Amino acid sequence: MTNSPKDRKALATASRMKDLEHKIHALEVDLGSAVEIAYLRGATEWVRINYPSHYKRLHMRFDSCAA
Repeated sequence: MTNSPKDRKALATASRMKDLEHKIHALEVDLGSAVEIAYLRGATEWVRINYPSHYKRLHMRFDSCAA
């Protein structure tokens, strides 16, 4: 591989993309944790309306044994 400006730019772009992917993943994990806390503190309707996929998962995890 040559060390041309084009190659350096491509490597820098790939590095930025990887950093952004890590940030997005971390934000998704934080969001999931916040939604779970809201659900457990009684905001089940809010979670159901705003995060239906999270609601289904949380309902199955925490409420299915109560049924």
